[in-house]
Amino acid sequence: MKIFYVAGILAFGICISQTHRFYYDLKFKKDSTQIEPSKSLMILDINPDEIKFYDNAFLEKEAENEKTGSQNTSWTKQIPVTRKKNSDKNINYSMIEFQLYSYVTEDPIVWNLTNETKEYDKFRVQKATSNFGGRQWTAWFTKEIPFSEGPYKFKGLPGLIVQIQDSKEQYNFALVKNEKLEKTYDTKNILEIRYGNKPIPVTEKIYITKAKEYFNDPLHRIRESLRNGTTKSYDDSGIRYTNAEQLVPLIKDEQKYILKYNNPIEKNKAIKYQ
Repeated sequence: MKIFYVAGILAFGICISQTHRFYYDLKFKKDSTQIEPSKSLMILDINPDEIKFYDNAFLEKEAENEKTGSQNTSWTKQIPVTRKKNSDKNINYSMIEFQLYSYVTEDPIVWNLTNETKEYDKFRVQKATSNFGGRQWTAWFTKEIPFSEGPYKFKGLPGLIVQIQDSKEQYNFALVKNEKLEKTYDTKNILEIRYGNKPIPVTEKIYITKAKEYFNDPLHRIRESLRNGTTKSYDDSGIRYTNAEQLVPLIKDEQKYILKYNNPIEKNKAIKYQ
């Protein structure tokens, strides 16, 4: 693996409007029983006052929309988070059906630093371990990149986390490249608001309730619109449905999908569906 560095990356002084962007390859198992992991390229933006972690797919969609003049949206399995610098309080963004929600969590991480070191690309990295989110994690950080940050909610070490993996090898983040942006990158249109879809702020408890409600009655809005005649038909995978009862197989498939792919980074927060 080779990390590509922008010239002058070791000069880490942040000007008033700069963004230091780090790219992480994420290998993950959305189903804990799958053999080969899924892959995503994730973004860690370190701004002067706040931290943002999200899927690179958001940037790709934004670039595509700028070219076509459209406002097409997409969402990914990984929940984006933002937080103020030096804070354990994260804002989580998650989509249920067509609605975006945000909720705040307090996520302190207690690290056990070891004396074990190794080379990671150009850097000398040091090992640290932690129990977080119902998983045991091993992190490698470097003091040569003086940011006490890392992917997702992982932070608080005396240097940037360049690699972190859980003991079951279901989540593995590895730094692959970085760039320094002269201006703070504005993510409002792709993250905090999502093309005009402003998130509804709720508590984590209410978010879980909403997720369970959707699981118990998927496609509720579509079924109701077919029943009351607001919508005449609904198309899915090339098949047209004209009445609510025809959607029963789709509902069962959606519930099976949710149950199968219920293996989040924070395993102890996997929603217990009935």
